[in-house]
Formats: sequence, structure tokens, C-alpha cells
Amino acid sequence: MNQQSDRTRIPDQVRLPLSVAFGVVIQGLRIRIGRSVVTITGVTCGIAFLMSILTGQLVKMGVTDEDATRAEVGRVISFVRSDLPKLQDKSISVVGSGTLSEVETRVLETISRDFGIASLSFEQGKSPALPRKASAAVSAAASAPSASVANADVVFLMGGSDIPRQDWKPFLDGDLNRVIASTILEADASTVGIAEERFAKLARVLTEEELAKIEKNKRKERFRAIWIGVISLLVTVIGITNAMLMSVTERFREIGTMKCLGALSSFVTRMFVMEASLMGLVGGIAGAIFGALFAIIIYTFTYGANLVFSSLPMVSVLIFGLLSVAAGVVLSVVAALYPARVAASMVPATALRSTI
Repeated sequence: MNQQSDRTRIPDQVRLPLSVAFGVVIQGLRIRIGRSVVTITGVTCGIAFLMSILTGQLVKMGVTDEDATRAEVGRVISFVRSDLPKLQDKSISVVGSGTLSEVETRVLETISRDFGIASLSFEQGKSPALPRKASAAVSAAASAPSASVANADVVFLMGGSDIPRQDWKPFLDGDLNRVIASTILEADASTVGIAEERFAKLARVLTEEELAKIEKNKRKERFRAIWIGVISLLVTVIGITNAMLMSVTERFREIGTMKCLGALSSFVTRMFVMEASLMGLVGGIAGAIFGALFAIIIYTFTYGANLVFSSLPMVSVLIFGLLSVAAGVVLSVVAALYPARVAASMVPATALRSTI
């Protein structure tokens, strides 16, 4: 009696390991290579659109900042040309405290390159080599001018908001054509302690109207960036969801066949989640690369390669790329999870009769 009941008892279903599910997924992708490419292409297009929008926003912000920096440098250089004596074959000394700003660094680069000066020295006694990317620091000036300052033809006050306290009389008495020029906003002839005609102010304080206009433009750009980001993310979600839904629902009969052969519902669900993850990863990587390259190329034609690459923050592009890839994987899994669970819970006979 016991032997007969053992023969008639339905054995427990075998729970296949994760490696088997992964092997089935890889084999299925190979067999349905055409459909897999179409699904991955859908994910790629969605992520590429998102990445192109994000990269484009970075390029536009960088170009805007670079344009503002170049405009400020050009304005300071125009003051140098109009308010200072000719600098050709002249010795220039930089005095101040703190770190040179990007504008100040570029101004000194332009003067060193285009004005034919004889020498450029810094108060802290470094070599005359010009610093890059606001990396030069000038030390606080002493009470009496140093040798480099005493022998200079023009002194620039730069590198911070602290106004150097010096006795400028020995420097100014050496030559009537000697002047002091300043990019420090707080500095003027009275605070420096010299005559008005011997002082040239290269920095300009923005008016309240100009500051309000700048703040208004920043708010508009922030709103525009958020709106474009939300729309691009929505389009990406719709595109990836559509691709994954079609990829799963058209395989209801295949799922029914697998369940007839003994596959558990959890195995079917796990298999489709793994497949969606793989396609989301491949499509996300491809989309992030294509989207970033597309945006960079388009803006290169608009603004020029030098401006785009000099203003593009590559670290931010890399971070957005990783986030886009993660979004591709997550959206693919989320889009495939629901139809896969519905299909896995279907009665095998119902799934086999499906004509989707």
C-alpha cells in the first residue's frame, strides 16, 4: 500500500539554482537575438535621450560661466589698455594676499602673452613663471616695498579682498609714470593711500539692477533645467517601459511551456528580472555613451570645440553617466517585473492559449 502511494504521489518540484536561470537567460537572448537587439535599442534610445539632455545642461552651464569669465577678462584688459601706460618692455609686480581668481590669472596670462612685458614677479618671491587655474597665492605685503616691487613699473593689487598696507611713496617717487592697478573691489586710491591719478581701478562693483537681472536669469535657467530633466526622465521611463512590456508579454506562451515542463513561478520571475537587468545594463551603457557624445558634438558645432571642452566638467559627466546606467537597469527591471509576475502566475493552459 505504501509503495503504491509513493508511486502515485506527485514529487516536489526541483528548485533550480540561480546559475541555471542565468544560463537560460543567455541562451534565450542568443536565440531571440533580433528581438533582444530591438529591446536593448529601446533602452538605449531612452537612456541616450536622458544623457544627452543632462550633458547638454552641463555644457550650457559651463559655456555660460566661461562666457562670463571671458567677458570679465576682456573688460579688465580693456581697462588696462585705456587706463595704464603702455606695458611693453615694462616690469610688473603682483602684490596682495590670498589666491588669484580665474579672472585675475587669465588677465595676467593675457598681459604676459600679448603686451610684450619685460618681467612678471610675485610678492612671495616665486619665479616669474605664470600660475595656472587660480593656483598661485600671493603673500601679505610687508610695510615697505620689496625689491621686486621697488623695481617694477606697474604694481597690480590682486589675490583676495585684503588691501595690502604699504608705504608706496618710495615706489611712486621713483618714476612719475609708475601706477598701481587693482582688481580688489574694496580697494581705491584713498584706502591704498595714494593720489587718485596714480591709481587705476580695474574691478567694478555690479549695481543692484545688474545683480537682480543675473539672479533672475539664474532662476529661469534652474527652472528650465528642472523642467527639461523631468520631461526627459518621463520620456525615458515610457520608452523603456514600452520596450520591456512588449518583450515580456509577447512570450506568454513560452512561459506557459516552461511551467508545463516544471518551472516554478519564482524561477520564471527571477529569469525575466535577470534578463531585464542584462538588457538594461547593456542599453544603459550604450545610451549613456551615445547620449553624451551626441550632446558634446552638437554643442561643439554651436560653440566651438575649445569652448565646450574647456568648460565641460568631466567628473559631472561621468557621474551623470553612472546615474543614467543605473536608471536604465532599474527602469528595465521595474518595467519587466509586473508583467513577468502576472505571466508567471498564469495557469499554463491559459498562457499557452495566449495570442499576444
